[in-house]
Amino acid sequence: MKKTKALLLFLALLLPILVFLFLKFFGKNEFAVPPLYTKTFPEVPQGCPPVKALPYRIADSVRVKIPFEGDSLVLITFNTLTTEAKNQIRRVEERFTNYPVAFIRQGEPASKWQCIFFLKPPYDQVLIDRKGAIRGQYTAADLDEADRLITEITIILKKY
Repeated sequence: MKKTKALLLFLALLLPILVFLFLKFFGKNEFAVPPLYTKTFPEVPQGCPPVKALPYRIADSVRVKIPFEGDSLVLITFNTLTTEAKNQIRRVEERFTNYPVAFIRQGEPASKWQCIFFLKPPYDQVLIDRKGAIRGQYTAADLDEADRLITEITIILKKY
C-alpha cells in the first residue's frame, strides 16, 4: 500500500514537470499586434470622406509630415496633457529610449485629426508604423493603457 501511494505521489509530482519541460522545448509563444482596419472599415466621423480601400493606410501626404527619421514606430499624443498623462508618457518614453520609436506631442485636439486617425474619446494617442498602418489607439492618462502600449510596442519591435 505504501509503495503504490509513493508511486502515485511521485507521478503526481512528475507529470507537471514533464508538461512544463515539453512546452518549454517544443511550444512556441508567439504574439502579434495586427494593424487596425485591415479587414473592416473604420467608423468614419461625419464630414470625413469614406475609406475606399482596405487595409487602411495613412495617406502619404500626412505620412511625410510625421518625422520617422529611421524609427519604425511613431506614437502621437494629442490634446493638452494632465499631470498623470505626462507621467505615463514619460514612463513609456523612458522604456524605449534606445529603440526606434519616436514620440510626438500635438497640442491640437484629436478631433482635428479625426478623419485620419479615427480617434474617439477617451483615446488621445495613436501608434503608427513605418508603412502608415495604425497599430493601436490609447488613453494617455490611464495606467493600464500605458502598460498595454509598452507591451504592444515590445511585441511589434520583436516581430519586425
